[in-house]
Amino acid sequence: MPPLRRTGSGNGNLNENLNGKRVIPNRRRQAQQEAAKRASQQNTRIRYERDDDEKPTPLMLRILLWLGIILLCFVLGYLGTSWVVEFLNRKLLLKPENRIENQEDLSHFEQSEQERTAGNPLTSGNEVQQVSLNLYHVRNGNTLAEIRKNFILRTNEENIRDAVNEIISISGVPNAGKIKLLHVFRDDDTAFLDMSGQFASALSSMGRQKSLLLITGIVRTMQENFPPLSQVRFLLDSKAPTPNSGNSNDAVDLSSVWKLPKKTS
Repeated sequence: MPPLRRTGSGNGNLNENLNGKRVIPNRRRQAQQEAAKRASQQNTRIRYERDDDEKPTPLMLRILLWLGIILLCFVLGYLGTSWVVEFLNRKLLLKPENRIENQEDLSHFEQSEQERTAGNPLTSGNEVQQVSLNLYHVRNGNTLAEIRKNFILRTNEENIRDAVNEIISISGVPNAGKIKLLHVFRDDDTAFLDMSGQFASALSSMGRQKSLLLITGIVRTMQENFPPLSQVRFLLDSKAPTPNSGNSNDAVDLSSVWKLPKKTS
């Protein structure tokens, strides 16, 4: 077996080989790092290119999106408020007066109406309240008679109108159907009776004596049925009458204030 031979510097070749073995892995690692770095740069460049390719959202689309969001919030707020109000109504916290929503509300309303009607002086249940008045009218053209008559209970002014119209009707006044009591006014103890113009013509045709009886009957009716009225003033078509000349053949003077002493029992 031939002996081993060393060629060159044994230490140098060993070091070189050892160095070679160390250098080769370092280069590979460096190459791998450079490749990874290039790949990262490539990915970053691609991402930037993609970002550059994306276009911004159009203004009109953004406006529509905002309007949609506002509308959604409004609908949610409206529905929420309606639910809260309905809940409060069920708890009778915000329920308006006399609002009928169910059978129980209807029963309460009917009961309250019955109580209110029972306390009304004009009506009691289904019956209409009436008032009985003493009327003084001309009878047979030469005397003053008393009659008691029932009327529907209303305001004093309306009942005065009813009484005067009835007195004129049953006293035999000419053209009584055309004579109207237009308005009634009250001032303390004075009743102002605004008669239609036909009233003066009727008094003239009746004569003085019968006219005086008619006026006396009206004044007496006011005194007895509508206190504190004690005197009457007449108007013709809402105007003050013209004073008469004072001739005994003339009709009564409607421009005067008519007052009679209270009737004694």
